[in-house]
Amino acid sequence: MKYEGPKKLLTIFLVMFRIGLFTFGGGLVMIPQMSRDFADRYGWIKKEELVDFFAVAQSLPGVIAVNASVLIGYRLAGVAGALAAAFGAVLPSFLVLLVVTVFYELFMHNVILLGAMRGIRAAVTALLFFTSFRLRKGSVDSVFGVALFLAAVLLVLLTSVNAMLIIAGGGLLGAAYMVLTRRRAKQESL
Repeated sequence: MKYEGPKKLLTIFLVMFRIGLFTFGGGLVMIPQMSRDFADRYGWIKKEELVDFFAVAQSLPGVIAVNASVLIGYRLAGVAGALAAAFGAVLPSFLVLLVVTVFYELFMHNVILLGAMRGIRAAVTALLFFTSFRLRKGSVDSVFGVALFLAAVLLVLLTSVNAMLIIAGGGLLGAAYMVLTRRRAKQESL
């Protein structure tokens, strides 16, 4: 999609700023909010694209939230959109960290704040579970997808294999499966 002017850039920035302001627990928690805004509300991207953006963002070095913001912003409005989305996603965290740094001692001993953080962690865990459940529709859509999903779950639960190795392995196996499936379909059509 091409750049459509300053209004679209401002919208991208404001959406990402709001999402960044209320995202606790990492970049994956952003998925439902981004889906609601960019796919449902504005119709700028498809939900399947959003899953792809987060898969790529998680595979790249750096913060998932920023990586995904840059990818989505670029898709929506090129380099200017990538900058607007990244700045919108990062600014709330920067401002909060600035305040926390200045008032560190007050925050670290505040019983109310510590209780609030405990409640936020519980809510984030529920959001991650719900997001994972919703994403399975686009990712676990075949016998191969189910087998790969179960293998990844078992590796996470039963071993200490690095998550990046599991992601990279899933990518390699998925690519190999796609190549073999296309070759088989091509041979059958002859």
